[in-house]
Order: sequence, then structure tokens, then C-alpha cells
Amino acid sequence: MKKRSGHFWLDFTACFLIPAYTLLFAGSVEWFSSNFSVIAVTGEDHYRGFVYWGILAGGYFLVMLTRLAGLLPRAGARVGTLVLITLGVLCLGYALVIPYLPAHFPRYAVLHVLLAALACVLVMGALLVILLVLRREDRVRWRGPLWAWWAIVAGSGVLFFIPGIVSTALEVFFTISATLLTRRVYLRRLERT
Repeated sequence: MKKRSGHFWLDFTACFLIPAYTLLFAGSVEWFSSNFSVIAVTGEDHYRGFVYWGILAGGYFLVMLTRLAGLLPRAGARVGTLVLITLGVLCLGYALVIPYLPAHFPRYAVLHVLLAALACVLVMGALLVILLVLRREDRVRWRGPLWAWWAIVAGSGVLFFIPGIVSTALEVFFTISATLLTRRVYLRRLERT
């Protein structure tokens, strides 16, 4: 019964809560000409919503990737994954508290963008380490998730180059697809333990 409850909350968070909140925060317009950082500074409620989104997504990746790291057979991979995800969540946290106001604080705006981008790179790096370690155990079983990882990277690249900026479309795609891939890897790994 305990496992079922754990899966319910995982499924609820990954398949409903994070995608729904991400889409609601994104709104319905300007997906290629705006982004979450710009939306956040348009009002106090928007900034609060941005922080909640960051806590929700960052907390999910911290918990799930830490759990996955604990299931890895190699100590070096566990430590490497924990370092990557910890740094990724710290970067996201700092990006959340540094408002994106390029007209008033251009250097802080650049720092905000760099930290937010680095957070995504580090999360994907942690996920890649996990997938490569698991792939050593069973190439066939982990081929699909590894291809999905590459699809997220490629899709993110396309969504970056279409408008030439980090857009709302990119942030929505990355958040939802990385969340669902993390869930898929975790559940697949649990089947083997």
C-alpha cells in the first residue's frame, strides 16, 4: 500500500500538478516572444507565481533525482549525480531571487539568465549520468529513455533557435518533458529493485 501511495503522489505531481501549473503560469499569449522571467516582473502576483513554479519544479527534480542517485550501483555516479542536482537547484534558487530587470540592473539580468540556463544544463547532466550508468546494466531497456533525453535536448535547441531567445515555449517544453522523463526513469528503475 505504501508503494501505491508513493506512485500516486509521483503521478499526480509529474503528470498533473507541474504541467498544469507551468501552463497556467505561461498564460495563453506570446509563447515565442516572452519568457517566465519577463512574466515574473510584470506584477507582484506574477513574481510570487514564478517563485512557486521554481520551488515546485526545483523541489521535484531535487527529490526525484536524489532518489534515482540512491538507486545507482556505483558510488561515484551517486556522488556525481548528487553534486549536479544540488548545483542545479542552487542555480535555480538564485535565479528565482534575482529579478530579471535588464533596464535597471543589466548585470543582474545577465546573471539571472546564466543561472537559469545553467540550472537546466545541470538537471539534464544529472539525468544523463543516471541514464548512462543504467544503460551499462541493460542497453536495450534504457535505450528509449536515453533517446527521449536526446529528444528533449534537440527540442529545446529548436525552440531556442526559432525565436532566438529563451522563450515561454522553450520553458514549458523543457519543464514538462524533463519532469515526465524523470518520472519514467524512476518508475522503470523501481521495477528492477
